Amino acid sequence: MVRREKIIEVIWFVIVIVLFIISIKMIRSGELQSQIASFGIWAPLIIFFLKSSTLIVAPLGGTPLYIISGALFGGIKGLVICFAGDIFGSSVCFFLSRRYGAKVLNFFAGPQNVEKVLNTVNIISTTKSFIKARLGFVSMPELLSYAAGLSCINFWTFSFINALFYLPVDFGLVFLGTRLAEIGAKYYLLLPVLISLVALSGFLMLYKDYQKSEEV
Repeated sequence: MVRREKIIEVIWFVIVIVLFIISIKMIRSGELQSQIASFGIWAPLIIFFLKSSTLIVAPLGGTPLYIISGALFGGIKGLVICFAGDIFGSSVCFFLSRRYGAKVLNFFAGPQNVEKVLNTVNIISTTKSFIKARLGFVSMPELLSYAAGLSCINFWTFSFINALFYLPVDFGLVFLGTRLAEIGAKYYLLLPVLISLVALSGFLMLYKDYQKSEEV
């Protein structure tokens, strides 16, 4: 199982790097629009499904795809593609765990994340606690999506809150992609730092809820 995950991670890493290099070359060559147009509808669909897959298969990292999407499609279209991919991917995670239970976690979330998901289920029984958890899992929304499917949270409540959290993050990363050729590398660290701070505050609030649940 570990070997399979490592192979998947390596393959995914290669795919992302190749896409990243291609996007930079297209920007610098000035042939971006014509190249994208030649792919037709396939170009946005590929990014959409790749972005969705990074949530459904938890070990995969999807952050570079926001930047690539912004570089290839521009701000508005890039944001729509990534946002749609995030909503679709999170919904699939939710319904997989709600339909098939914890047995899907080992395959989709990865064995190293199963305990983290299961420990979260009992402390996201309310909308307020789910919002706190979404703050804590801002950089790992796929794990919370699987946990939400195992909890009593309503799907529409889950989707609405999830969407509110996705929007600012997606916008920030896609915007970086639209400025890929102009923004210095140091500025690419700003958003990850902000996300880390938000995640830390969310985990602290979530830990207090966890302590209360242990006392009951």
